[in-house]
Amino acid sequence: MYARVIVDISHTQVDRVFEYKIPDGLNILPGMRVKVPFGHMKDTEGIVIGLEASSEYAPEKIKEILCSLDDFCALTGEQIGLAEFIKQKYNTTLAAALRFMLPAQVRGGRVSVKTQNVARLLLAGKDLLAAEAGLLKKDGSVKFPRQKEVIDLLKKEGEVPAAELNASATKSLEKKGIIEVVRTEVARAPFEKAVARIVDYELTERQKEILERIRSNGKKRFLLHGVTGSGKTEIYIRVMRDCLAQGKTAILLVPEISLTPQTYTFLKQRFNEEIAVFHSGLSAGERFDEWMKVKRGEAKIVLGARSAVFAPLENLGVIIIDEEHETSYKADNYPKYTAHEIAEERCRLSDAILILGSATPQIETYYKARQGEFEILKMPNRLFALQLPAVEIIDLCNELKNGNRTAISGRLYDELERTLANGKQAMLFLNRRGYSTFVMCRSCGYVVKCDSCDVTMTYHKAQDILKCHYCGRTKAPETVCPECGKPHLKYFGMGTQQIEEQVKALFPQARILRMDLDTMGTKDAHIRVFDDFAAHKADILIGTQMIAKGFDFKDVTLSAILAADTMLNIPDYRSAERTFCHITQIAGRAGRKEPGTVILQTYNPAHYAVQYAKYHDYEGFYNEEIALRKMAQLPPFSTYVQLQFSGEREEQVIAAVKDFIGKLKAVLLPHKRGIISIRASEAAIKRIRDLERYHILIHLRNDEGLIGQIYELFNRTKYMNVLTGIDINPVNMA
Repeated sequence: MYARVIVDISHTQVDRVFEYKIPDGLNILPGMRVKVPFGHMKDTEGIVIGLEASSEYAPEKIKEILCSLDDFCALTGEQIGLAEFIKQKYNTTLAAALRFMLPAQVRGGRVSVKTQNVARLLLAGKDLLAAEAGLLKKDGSVKFPRQKEVIDLLKKEGEVPAAELNASATKSLEKKGIIEVVRTEVARAPFEKAVARIVDYELTERQKEILERIRSNGKKRFLLHGVTGSGKTEIYIRVMRDCLAQGKTAILLVPEISLTPQTYTFLKQRFNEEIAVFHSGLSAGERFDEWMKVKRGEAKIVLGARSAVFAPLENLGVIIIDEEHETSYKADNYPKYTAHEIAEERCRLSDAILILGSATPQIETYYKARQGEFEILKMPNRLFALQLPAVEIIDLCNELKNGNRTAISGRLYDELERTLANGKQAMLFLNRRGYSTFVMCRSCGYVVKCDSCDVTMTYHKAQDILKCHYCGRTKAPETVCPECGKPHLKYFGMGTQQIEEQVKALFPQARILRMDLDTMGTKDAHIRVFDDFAAHKADILIGTQMIAKGFDFKDVTLSAILAADTMLNIPDYRSAERTFCHITQIAGRAGRKEPGTVILQTYNPAHYAVQYAKYHDYEGFYNEEIALRKMAQLPPFSTYVQLQFSGEREEQVIAAVKDFIGKLKAVLLPHKRGIISIRASEAAIKRIRDLERYHILIHLRNDEGLIGQIYELFNRTKYMNVLTGIDINPVNMA
């Protein structure tokens, strides 16, 4: 027998199947990891993707598999099929695609199973009573109290780690044959706190109707469009429960790692089953153990961020993408996959249900749904007859005219005062971290920039440093301008650190938490912030977009967007959509259990995204936005392909861009009708990490064939000392 193997080397020159002979006595199946000889390398890892009874090559030319790396199949046939899809869809190698299915800790054997010694009783009943009697003196007192303590504890707990017991007593009891000490596997669990179970509540009529549609409909793809607080999560719970009752499994994706503790607790309250957690914030050991938990069939539900879509569940019943509008569902690194497209293909391969849920669906998603690709299930009302919170718009131009230069308008100050007086909580949103966003000399106009990136450095007051938010480089702040030598450097703009300082000055008695990348640097920091705010150990939560996504705090009655214009003014055709989504999502954090208020501060109160968000009018916003996009031939009516070129020497990068443009035009010339524009330019941020960056942006009418030709040209064109990448409909045009 022969195995068809993909070696774990992500390079186009070896992006093909290699045949290896299976030695006698070695049991090999598709999906297994193997060690094989390869080229001049002594050995390398590979994945078996198929078996053949014969080979077209001469037997003496075929090398043998050295060994199998596991006694189980690391990948399923469905996962191998999914990897083939990723290779074609995102123009990558099959080895790179297969790596998504295997945690890095599995490849190379860098992490192994964690074990520990545990003690347990060998005797029971009369035998144990007799052994315990032997520990007593003639007068009935205990002769060996430490040994008696160990026995009593083991009778109560069953098994106890040996390290927690008295070593001498444990050794004596083991010699007497009363207990044994054995080596057992220990799971490194991301969440260990106990969760109390809760009973199901009575569904609303609308929830019952939606569940019936999902259960009885022949369709498999649904868009659950429900306002914040409408009970979408309960639909997820019931659908997953249906799947488990049928012997199937389920995946629930959330957009942020910070949302996993809250969601995990909610799931544990409703399911007896093991739940595996997948996200990049876990330790190497935790990732390995969670993956093994799923491989062994111990967990039937997987919860996690984007990467959880690759979880090795078998007999998949449903994939749910909560807050499906979030851009975090697209990968940051190449190949830049989107969880939506992976989930759609995986559901197709396994005949599973796909549910996308959001109060503010992506424009592209809603357009597809209206075209019939998804069935739209609407949930227009909040649970318990609660009304959506009133949104009050504050014109910051008027605040400035009245002499208020802080981020807290007069109206917001009044609402914060009232909220605190009533013993309630508030959430303040600003999508900029740090203290001041840039430093400028008022004499000559010099702005402090990162030495490695073409961006201004942000001042962080707590550490008294200037920091680049792209490469992480830091430097000490200067007192005089390095250009003109004058001491006129001034700090402009504000971030979450400065907001925290201002709020503390205005409300010194308030307990304040901050949630941004700076405060979330340590493991489980997001869990501590969530738990503390949920337990009302703080009155005000200040944060970036982290706090806009899915949190449900019962005592929050005030939400505020401090500067809506930070989203409106980004150079991206989706700026209005993102502004509308963020306002709606932040507004949705207030009034989940009782009436709430939302304060929206902006310099552009008349903008249509702001006005539609004020009235929670998604349909109105969608209709205006889709009309504008159709007129301008923007997605979903077209496709953007962004080719990215970067290198240390700018002249080499420019030469590569010019050369590729020429080749590109020659290839696409016969297809002029499918092309809207081709444009080369410096990247919006021209230099990052000492690499000069240029883009070619190709705007196409929707044509998969043209994208395939661009891929083909891209793959066969390489440049010395120039890095290249390709991204379809990038979420970040910078």
